[in-house]
Amino acid sequence: MRDVLNAEGDWNLNFLSENLPTNIVNQVVTLPTPIDADGLDVMGWEDTNTHQFTVQSDYRLQHGDINALEGDWNSLWDWKGPHRIQIFIWLAAQERILTNFRRSKWGVGISPLCSRYGREDETTIQVLRDCVYATQVWLRLVPSRFIIDFFTFHCRDWIFNNLNKRGICATTKNWKTIFMTSCWFLWTWRNKSIFNNDFHQPNNHVMVIKNFTSQIDLCSILSPHRNLQRKETIYVGWDKPPEGWIKLNSDGACKGGGDNSGCGGLFRSSDGRWLKGYIRKVGVCDTFHAELWGMYLGLDMAWRDHIPQLIVENDSKTLIDMVTGSCKFSGGIPTYSQPFGFRLTCPVSSYFEGG
Repeated sequence: MRDVLNAEGDWNLNFLSENLPTNIVNQVVTLPTPIDADGLDVMGWEDTNTHQFTVQSDYRLQHGDINALEGDWNSLWDWKGPHRIQIFIWLAAQERILTNFRRSKWGVGISPLCSRYGREDETTIQVLRDCVYATQVWLRLVPSRFIIDFFTFHCRDWIFNNLNKRGICATTKNWKTIFMTSCWFLWTWRNKSIFNNDFHQPNNHVMVIKNFTSQIDLCSILSPHRNLQRKETIYVGWDKPPEGWIKLNSDGACKGGGDNSGCGGLFRSSDGRWLKGYIRKVGVCDTFHAELWGMYLGLDMAWRDHIPQLIVENDSKTLIDMVTGSCKFSGGIPTYSQPFGFRLTCPVSSYFEGG
């Protein structure tokens, strides 16, 4: 843009008018003219908030906005049950669960036929309703006067009509929960029967579904009246330390029930620049002790490097509260096969923050 400025540093209107359409010229002159203090010119992509190119934004630019799929999605997201079931029904309504029919279209040699009986393509509606196995479950759940309507609709209409009880099980009070839970169990049992050789089908499928449904409904009834413990919301993010300070971020983790644990941390300056870091295999301990090791090693390194001003951040609120004295333990912290001692001996000007 600097090439279209005149000697006074203003827009060269003659040059712009000769080379650009009038509507573009009008947009250009509304912008402040560039100056040296603005820094170097950079390239940007206009179709994203970050001005970084993405394939999704390019596709949207070429094909226009994609219309949202039709459906009463509020009836799904308003449900007060397990979120994993909501996500599953959301995928099923878009026919995006990984049935054999969908996988076969990827050209990986998968048969599109039903995994159980192999007589028809395993689509979303087939595996959740029309398969003989699924049909036997629904016939025991759906009242007889609604059977015809229940097996009539196509996939998305079938899902939303059941969520809203539009002519289907309209008199059943908790039908939405029964329906969503049943779909989720049918898909779960299908997957386990294929991928888990030790899996055995329940003796009474309907009883399993109804028991699980009762637990969900009981939780939704009791939750507004429970004396729940007040929770503190902590927004996780990294902020630069003040000028002249160094920030230590430490962490620890374990897997396999504590058989394999480790920790690490890093030091950064007030401008966010990485200074140094460390990692260590801890051994046999739980997550809390791994977090404790991570902070201890970081403080020990800060002490040895004579860091005068240090901020320590860790994502374990229990550890932060313990170190700062915000909470008191009535008993000792559980110990494991590897003894561990922790003592604050670092005489630096430091304070602790929960991540």
